[in-house]
Amino acid sequence: MDETITMIPNYDIVKKLGEGSQSIVYKAFHKGDPHRLLCLKILKGASLSESQRTVFRQRIEHLKLLRDPLLITPLSFEVRGGVRFIIRHYFEGITLDEWAKTQARITLDDFFTIACKLAQALDKVHEAGIIHGGIKPHNVLIEPDTLDIRLVDFITPLDIRDVSHFIYDRGFVEGTLAYTSPEQTGRINHRVDFSTDLYSLGITFYELLTGQLPFFSTDPLELIHSLLAEEAPNVHELNPEIPPILGKIIAKLAQKQPEKRYQSGAGLFADLTRCRDEYLATDGISEFPLGSYDRRHRIIFVSKMVGRDREAEIILE
Repeated sequence: MDETITMIPNYDIVKKLGEGSQSIVYKAFHKGDPHRLLCLKILKGASLSESQRTVFRQRIEHLKLLRDPLLITPLSFEVRGGVRFIIRHYFEGITLDEWAKTQARITLDDFFTIACKLAQALDKVHEAGIIHGGIKPHNVLIEPDTLDIRLVDFITPLDIRDVSHFIYDRGFVEGTLAYTSPEQTGRINHRVDFSTDLYSLGITFYELLTGQLPFFSTDPLELIHSLLAEEAPNVHELNPEIPPILGKIIAKLAQKQPEKRYQSGAGLFADLTRCRDEYLATDGISEFPLGSYDRRHRIIFVSKMVGRDREAEIILE
């Protein structure tokens, strides 16, 4: 067992769930409540400054606004014995990328089930004035038998704008940078807003339907150039079984200009459910204007946010 986790008092470790360049995740429970399973995310790397720790704790307080069965938000950020870790509830599932690898082909039925739930999950996050900032398959947990999903990992110590952190880290390039919006790279003059999450969701959908990423290079600077300047093949060109209108939805999500994307999870959900319902009824999907509900919903949503006088907190991944 890793020496690090023996330094955390009051917790018993059940097993290691996974490890990345920035963290190690364990299944555990608090000794005072052995029947409630938890996940402990142990942060690697240099120690955090006091201001960074304060930001983490403020972020967690903000995330307490989110109460939805599709989301698992952090319970606390703690430092014990020099070990920094984030605690959240445990969910009996695997990551979406792990699940996708077990599928010879992801059916449209399964895709719509997963995609509609993720659109709803993001809508709940954004309605609370929160930007996730790290949407990718590894941050979605799925129960393989039911396709029940949970969106997780709302906190990360890594800022992708600092290339020195990841230039030699292949795992980060493959697992995070490939899903990053152009504005998150810091190379274009546009603020990171809710549409950033929708862009990353579009890349996730693209990979689910085609089995590949729209852009990839092992060189992070080449990949960033692709994110900023290159156009990806449409999903229905790579997979002729995909109805063209669904390819257009994903292309809209993955637009390089944020204002051209879907602007709300509710608008995306409306178009996805229309596609799903028609596909289930007729085994096909006809063309229709995209984003009609999105535009109406966005006007109402922005008005509500202005009324609350609250800006979204941004944590980049």
